[in-house]
Amino acid sequence: MTTAATPIASDELEVLFGPFAADAGRPCALAVSGGSDSTALMVLFADWLALSGRKAADHVVLTVDHGLRAGSTEEARGVGIEVERLGFRHAVLTWAGEKPATGLQDAARRARYALIAGAMRETHIVSLFTGHTRDDQAETLLMRLARGSGVDGLSAMAARARLLGPAAGDASTREILRPLLDVPKSRLRATLAARGIGWVEDPSNERAEFERVRLRQARPALDALGLDEEMIARSARRLQRARAALDGVTDAFCALDAGNVAADALGCITIDRNALRAAGEEIALRVLVRAIRAAGGADEPVPYARLEAIVTACMSQEAPAGQTLARALITPGPEEVVVEREPGRDALPILHLAAGETATWDGRFRIHVPADIGCSVDARALTEPGLTALRRAGAGTQVSRTRIRAASLVPALWTGETLLAVPALDCWATGDRRLSTVFLGLSGSDRGRR
Repeated sequence: MTTAATPIASDELEVLFGPFAADAGRPCALAVSGGSDSTALMVLFADWLALSGRKAADHVVLTVDHGLRAGSTEEARGVGIEVERLGFRHAVLTWAGEKPATGLQDAARRARYALIAGAMRETHIVSLFTGHTRDDQAETLLMRLARGSGVDGLSAMAARARLLGPAAGDASTREILRPLLDVPKSRLRATLAARGIGWVEDPSNERAEFERVRLRQARPALDALGLDEEMIARSARRLQRARAALDGVTDAFCALDAGNVAADALGCITIDRNALRAAGEEIALRVLVRAIRAAGGADEPVPYARLEAIVTACMSQEAPAGQTLARALITPGPEEVVVEREPGRDALPILHLAAGETATWDGRFRIHVPADIGCSVDARALTEPGLTALRRAGAGTQVSRTRIRAASLVPALWTGETLLAVPALDCWATGDRRLSTVFLGLSGSDRGRR
């Protein structure tokens, strides 16, 4: 009989890691801090690789040294001993610089994933295994419940999710893989103990000023009320099914052939306002999330409370003033809602691309420079003076007055001070149409809301 103190057996490994076999067929990264959960992930993954005829040496373990306490550097190096024994490659990533006086755990999490995403980008790795457990899943749901989250937030963590926070100009898409979400922490610790493998205990796990710690300390009271981790995690799984169903309806609403949503080359998204009303508030929320993420290009969740107020305005019969959220400007008109990049919010990037490179500009446009173009290319915002100069020269005249603002915020491609092209305006100063800037649109833009 399997209990909370039963070590993970070899015949359970395929259930845990089998769903990620295709991912493990190419180099992957494992986030391993040295704590019990991530150490057990590494040990069990090595076992599964051996059983399935794969090599641990194809994969890399990434350990982040946050530098938040004495001895953290030695702990990070100590992880390398077990990594070497198991046959993985290892890299220690250091969070340098000053640390914030408040919001430390959130800042550390952001820094950790930024460092990991950067290391993955440099090594062309797209899959990251993490040791999140059933305990973490339950805590996440309770924390989001305390914030008044909706279905998406309460569905907590998915076994497969997009890794947010790519570096500027990064054109790749990375995923977090969580094979241990249905496994209690106690079984992972029992697995390590049975093998005589130790782990690092983080002193911050005892500090009551942190929300997760307070939830763990309240565990006996919650269990007594029937709110144990298994039941909470089960609710999260059921909410994930509801989220998937809602996403399916949203996909159908946003499909090109449905005629409800249109995106132009300038990065403007137009939504049929009557169709939005007819879809209902929950679907309208999801459609607006996708449009805001796509048009604004910000790689972070859209704040739920402000989003609800905007959707309420869009669902009404009135014509409210435009509102801004997550770098997007949302303007409801009588028949349509227009979502575009908010002007003046965050400096628009300047990217330097070598021949053959592909990158993402401002989170909105995919830029490709052909390998045989013979020069490097700078991508920077066209700006209003630049648009005016083009229009005087006879280019960009097809842009309507309502789209002039959006046209000034598209990427223009230069070599030195020579303009090569503004593909979004169908402007080709050199005649080489292989240079491309493509608005990413709604595809993959539903990156989360709480």
